[in-house]
Amino acid sequence: MERQAGTKKGILILFGLGLMLMLVLACTSREGQVTGAVQQNNGQPVQASVAPEVSPANNAMLELAERRARALEASATFDGPMAARQGIMVSGRGGASAEADLAILNLGVQTLADTVAEAREQAAAAMGRVFEVLKAKNIENRDIQTSNFNINPRYTSREVTRCPGALDTGVRQVAPAVEPKVEASREIAVAPSIEIARSQGKPECFKERERVIIGYEVTNQLTVKLRDLDDAGSVIDEVTAAGGNLIRFNGIRFTIDDTDALQDEARAAAIGDMMDKANQVASLTGVELGKLINISESGGQPRVSFDTFERVSFAGSNKSAPTPIMGGELEVTVTVQALYAIK
Repeated sequence: MERQAGTKKGILILFGLGLMLMLVLACTSREGQVTGAVQQNNGQPVQASVAPEVSPANNAMLELAERRARALEASATFDGPMAARQGIMVSGRGGASAEADLAILNLGVQTLADTVAEAREQAAAAMGRVFEVLKAKNIENRDIQTSNFNINPRYTSREVTRCPGALDTGVRQVAPAVEPKVEASREIAVAPSIEIARSQGKPECFKERERVIIGYEVTNQLTVKLRDLDDAGSVIDEVTAAGGNLIRFNGIRFTIDDTDALQDEARAAAIGDMMDKANQVASLTGVELGKLINISESGGQPRVSFDTFERVSFAGSNKSAPTPIMGGELEVTVTVQALYAIK
């Protein structure tokens, strides 16, 4: 439909342009005729015939053609690639840093048993003990989320020897058909009987590998937010003790809960850097910086900076050392790209 509408519009535009050209030619020829008539009559005034009025439909077509021409001219005033070649494009970068205030733990339990029921029950009991630890550490329900739960069979491969049964290689040999003969006694001769010859082939054994189920595996994983980083080490230690050999840790990462203020600071620094670069480029190239045509922004996610700080202290020698957790300092970076016109 859009293609048909575009085709119709193009036809109307061409028709309007052709009509305008015809009117111009007609007016030009009429002026020449009037001038020639005046000269032929030695300066005597000659009344020229009035051109017929243009119909309303032709006026509409002319107006449509003029609007189309103005629209094309306006759209051509800014061409992205052309402007990029004629303007100044610069980028700026700004950053702001702060201490991490949120730790995200990825932990869970994993069990393996002969049956699904046994594996699920063991996983449920271990995860229940983990939940008790998290509740004792005053971690709210909104900060605990089940991220993955799977029940899958566990396989192993083994080598087996297979010996198939005896192969029946019997071959049937059929004698050629003989036309029956009818004698006076009306007795019919019967075709010779079919001989069957069979031979027994010896079985051949071979080895191959096959997959066998050795049990069933249950995996239950959690994503836990720790808002008190000073308690992160003890949370990990107590969860590990509660889960025992079934506990699994898939990593820890740090972030900042509210990064709006840092993003504002980083954005202001990025724009200042971008404007300084644009003015410097214009000054070095001997041109005058024009208006800002386009600007875009990227980034804004916190990244770990390794100016770390220790969050937990080691206990005395009479106790096992807790897990040391260092949150570090995070940096929020913003990058902007801008396009300036040249005056």
